[in-house]
Amino acid sequence: MRIDDLRAVGDDALTADICVIGSGPAGLTIAAELAGSALRVLVLESGGLTATEEVDALADIENVGARRAQSDRAAGDRILGGASHTWSGRCGLLDDLDFSRRPWVSGSGWPIGTADVEPFLTRAAEHIGIGYGSGFTDDAFWDLAGRTQPEHRLDPTRLRPYFWQISRDPVDPFDCKRFGAHVKNLVAPNIRVLINATVTHIDTDPEGARVVSLQVAGAEPQRRTVHARTFVLATGGIGNPRLLLASRRIAPEGIGNRHDMVGRYLMDHRCGAVGVLDPAVADSALERFGKYVVKTPHGRHTFLHGVALSPKVQEAEGLLNCALWLQEVPAEDDPWESVKQLLRGRGDRHDARVAVSHAGLLLAGARRRLIRHTGLPHKLDRIELRCMVEQLPNPDSRITLTDRTDRLGVPLPRVDWRVNPQEDSTVRRAAELAVAEFTRLGLPTPALFDGARVDSTLPLMLTDWAHPTGTTRMSADPRAGVVDPDCRVHGVANLFVAGSSVFPTTGHANPTLTIVALAVRLADTLRALA
Repeated sequence: MRIDDLRAVGDDALTADICVIGSGPAGLTIAAELAGSALRVLVLESGGLTATEEVDALADIENVGARRAQSDRAAGDRILGGASHTWSGRCGLLDDLDFSRRPWVSGSGWPIGTADVEPFLTRAAEHIGIGYGSGFTDDAFWDLAGRTQPEHRLDPTRLRPYFWQISRDPVDPFDCKRFGAHVKNLVAPNIRVLINATVTHIDTDPEGARVVSLQVAGAEPQRRTVHARTFVLATGGIGNPRLLLASRRIAPEGIGNRHDMVGRYLMDHRCGAVGVLDPAVADSALERFGKYVVKTPHGRHTFLHGVALSPKVQEAEGLLNCALWLQEVPAEDDPWESVKQLLRGRGDRHDARVAVSHAGLLLAGARRRLIRHTGLPHKLDRIELRCMVEQLPNPDSRITLTDRTDRLGVPLPRVDWRVNPQEDSTVRRAAELAVAEFTRLGLPTPALFDGARVDSTLPLMLTDWAHPTGTTRMSADPRAGVVDPDCRVHGVANLFVAGSSVFPTTGHANPTLTIVALAVRLADTLRALA
């Protein structure tokens, strides 16, 4: 795979069979899946090999909705590798329920189901750097891990076990996979990546039924033209609708927006701490609901055990999907962080002193990892009970355009992110059930914050998790969404969308595994169309 700068190539390099806009996990997965094929694939990345403030400013937003963790900047990174540059590496599976039409969740229901995604999860796992693509959540985990299932189980009418996997980089075992770092290692003469190449407009034929070219600019605003037979938009849950809306030379309302659906149904995951557990008494709780190290076909991988609302209680009480877990918050002088830095060759004398002064904790940790195959015992500041809840799909929660433009002349997105009381009531009920189950199982019980109690009128201290979702939602009916079940923009023959913007609902799970599985599925579709 060849990496070039837009400024250093001639116009002959701006022609391909398939052009992918964006080099995040979705875009690079599509490219990797098409490596070695007869298709010439061009990947365009707005950023470069390192982040710069000038390029990051292209992702500025105007926030007019609920409070976001980054109120002036869109989620996603303008750098080779996209959002994988800063992601936490946590991967989860959507539930069967997430794909279903739920009468108590307005706007729910995907036009595809678990059976349409599951065949692509194994290949997705290899791209992401996890051990298994499926079969690792619920009670199936124990057989997969070769462990005895705990004798005392969760009450299945209330909560169910849920497991996340943590991505592992193939080179740096202390980090999750950073997609951009591995682009140069892919041997693929048919793939070219252009960095510092920002798409400013998608050009269609006079009928708006087919994309004919892209306008692209580098450090200077001078436009150049990219030609391809097929185009894939993979710039994130805010970037995707922004570019569709801003490409309005033929259709004033933007591409794919005949029914005013582009940018609507903006969702995220609302996350945060709802309680705290004293580290001094937490051993048995962390033994059960902590981290497990499992030998997989792709090496050893870490799994995190949490809990999620059962489908029964969601339906009976009109709740959204929600999960909780114990989050260990290390102290400033936690020795394992110092050990990591030393092993990476980035440590200093301070790290060496911290490691030596906590030799007993390090020895205990090595024993736990090598013999018991569980998480490392950190020196902790606190243990939080954290939650992640799906959002209610809302057409008024949306991305539109402002009158302001970035330095390349592209209108900035206006983000009107809405939250809903159903999300708050779900979190409070889930927190109550988690505390009750910990007590029933004889485990130390987290103390809930006042705002997380069922009868509280205080605000929940939750924020977004940089998972913008739903803004080009998938639908069988063009009047109800932006892309069809194959992720093709309704009414535009050769334009596809990849990423979480196509999700009709979010579930509670981190989206990257599903994003990459759908990208693998889309790559197969593109190959079949060639």
